[in-house]
Amino acid sequence: MTSQGAPTVQSPGRQALVKSVHRLLKRRRLAFSLNAALLSASLGIILASQSARLPPPFALWLSAPLIACLFWRAPRWRQCVAFVLLGLFWGVLFGHWQLDHRLPPSFSGDEIRVQGTLVGLPDHDARRERIRLRVEQVESVEGDPLALPLRYILVSWYGGPPLHAGERWQLKLRVKPPRGFVNPGGFDYQLWLMRQGVDATAYVRESADNRRLSAPAAGSLSHWRERVRRWLDHHPSGVAHRDLMLALLIGDRSTLSPERWTRLQRTGTNHLLAISGLHVGMVALAGLWLGGILGRGLNALCHRIPASAVGQVFALGFALFYSALAGFSIPTQRALIMIGVVQWVLLRRGSLPASTGLLLAWVAVLVRDPLAPYDTGFWLSFSAVAVLMLALGGRRRAGAQWWGQTVVRSQWAVFLGLMVPLLILVHGVSLVAPIGNLLAIPLVTLMVVPWLLVALLLGALWPWASDLSLVVADLGLSALLAWLEWLEDAAPMTLFQAALSWPALALAGLATLLMLLPRGLPGRWLGYPGIVLALLLPGPPVPPLRVTFLEVGQGLAVAVQTPDYRLVYDTGPTYSERLDAGSGVIVPYWRQLGVHQLDAVVVSHRHDDHSGGLSSVLKSLPTEALWVGDATLSTSKLGRDCHQRASWQWNQVKFRFLHGGFPAQVNGNNRSCVLEIEYAGQRLLLTGDIEREVEWRLVGRDQLNGSIDVLQVPHHGAITSSSIEWVEQTRPARAVVSAAFQGRHGHPNETVVERYRSRGAEVLNTASLGAIVFEWDEQGRRTERYARYAPRRWWYE
Repeated sequence: MTSQGAPTVQSPGRQALVKSVHRLLKRRRLAFSLNAALLSASLGIILASQSARLPPPFALWLSAPLIACLFWRAPRWRQCVAFVLLGLFWGVLFGHWQLDHRLPPSFSGDEIRVQGTLVGLPDHDARRERIRLRVEQVESVEGDPLALPLRYILVSWYGGPPLHAGERWQLKLRVKPPRGFVNPGGFDYQLWLMRQGVDATAYVRESADNRRLSAPAAGSLSHWRERVRRWLDHHPSGVAHRDLMLALLIGDRSTLSPERWTRLQRTGTNHLLAISGLHVGMVALAGLWLGGILGRGLNALCHRIPASAVGQVFALGFALFYSALAGFSIPTQRALIMIGVVQWVLLRRGSLPASTGLLLAWVAVLVRDPLAPYDTGFWLSFSAVAVLMLALGGRRRAGAQWWGQTVVRSQWAVFLGLMVPLLILVHGVSLVAPIGNLLAIPLVTLMVVPWLLVALLLGALWPWASDLSLVVADLGLSALLAWLEWLEDAAPMTLFQAALSWPALALAGLATLLMLLPRGLPGRWLGYPGIVLALLLPGPPVPPLRVTFLEVGQGLAVAVQTPDYRLVYDTGPTYSERLDAGSGVIVPYWRQLGVHQLDAVVVSHRHDDHSGGLSSVLKSLPTEALWVGDATLSTSKLGRDCHQRASWQWNQVKFRFLHGGFPAQVNGNNRSCVLEIEYAGQRLLLTGDIEREVEWRLVGRDQLNGSIDVLQVPHHGAITSSSIEWVEQTRPARAVVSAAFQGRHGHPNETVVERYRSRGAEVLNTASLGAIVFEWDEQGRRTERYARYAPRRWWYE
């Protein structure tokens, strides 16, 4: 025992034990790197989003102990593995959460009664009203409660009353699970619906149960956004650019014309005409400036209130207000997360490197939305910030630098840094984007967006000031469009579109990285010849023959390609006043292949499900020849009659129109062009919508000359076509049906399907397989792949 206050004397054995423990802890200290952890976690989330199928939920919980073991006193590489698994865990958990809310397939086509609130901006056209319904209660039509965990239903009401955001309704709906087309280069509508929280699509059935339950609540965000749209639509001042104002004020681009959007894309300024991270960031900076002024005033009165804190609060408040106007869309959520991370870094007074702050924002966005990697804006926004950090973070020249030099360097750096991402993601780069944005960005951020917000805020207090602000914003937009029009007319080439091979893209990426290195580092000049060499490398190889049956729903569109020529057979249907298969499916398909013009377009007959996309195709892809089956088809280009039995050869592929004569009573379907394609002794037949009367004539007049390897089943598999004699004569190895998934016409007919199968044919349907791609190699061997399964995504089924 020692006296009180005397130092405790440890025994030699205890001292040795303490020293051993200290040495062990020092040797086993966690080697932790925040950047490596963030990159590893993001890699895991991205890998989960790319999965073909999700592992079962119990596998997630079995992996939790493994992750914990990897974290315990682990070296850095094991920690990285643990963070990858943690990211995978989160991504898979998110996927199961999404699928658990989706309408079960067993309810597809059923009628239910739903109560809920209309949210978002309603979409009006001449045929229907469409809007999202936030589900509150689900019942059967008999009134029995249904345990369906639906979040939102995308509702279409044909011939119904006007629908307004914020209203509560009870509706009788015919529902089905969300589903979209799957085509190479196409828009994944099913993924977009899932990211919006839509768990079912439906249309309203006529019923006495359909009634409005209540008017919009005063605090409904969607209601206020619609009021802003009505305010701008019916504003008495003579503004000329309401469509652009709606896009910039509330993120509504539904009224933008395709021509105007094309001009913005060609000049590289389309990112400005939406509520994007740039605009939210500029509004936040305005809030920071105003808040800083107010904060300095408050700080003079009370020293406890730091001016910087007031500025940060105002910045976040302004960003939240502007994002709310856009309905907290996914791009604005991404911008808010990035602003929040920047504010957190600033509060740490620069103790966190900028690269770590960017990675924190990157991972925060992925945690919020694990499917963000499928969003083009996700990659472009973070790439732009990273490029600016790399290009402007090097050694600075001595002496003062004019602010314009920094602006020019920034635009040039972003142009170089985003070249490869743009070629990969959208298959094109605007060559005039650096010049166009030099003036467009200041115009939009200084003369348009602030004045639009001022006009909105002053509308109820001082209408005359609101009108004046709108006029200023309209003048800014007029100046913007005049500048872009002059730039497009002055430049000999505004848009570079190409499909580069992966070696060329890798070389271009390395070259741009060299050019973006900070000043003073050797070897930067090698980037310029590297870019030229990458553009001169040959593109992806094209097989001797590729035929793609695109998924267009109830309709037909086939893309045919040889090494030097391209043809489109039929152009699919019209979907709405603003969208058709030409602009939504066919043009994106060719652009992802680097094709900018067509050698021929064949429109089998005039029915809309075969000709609805023609105008969009001709407008976007200059076409050498147009063949039509019906001379009464209205087109902007003079068409030739396909029934004259024309034939030609492209490379090693032969093309021939077949015609056996018309029946006495000829309808539109029987005017269809029938095109035979032959390569290496194998034949493919495209038949449009011919019916049995034309089939008999083709068989009876010996037009077919034996069996067919790949046959487009006439008239989507309807019972009026594919007669017994036709199937017996053609005996196809593959019979391809182009039809809608669970369409109202019931195509293909089961009798027709069995008729082909009984003759040895494998029946393929775009409705279940997505786009169907056939390719032939130099030896004439045929391969095929289906877009819905190559690559497969976990949300497709």
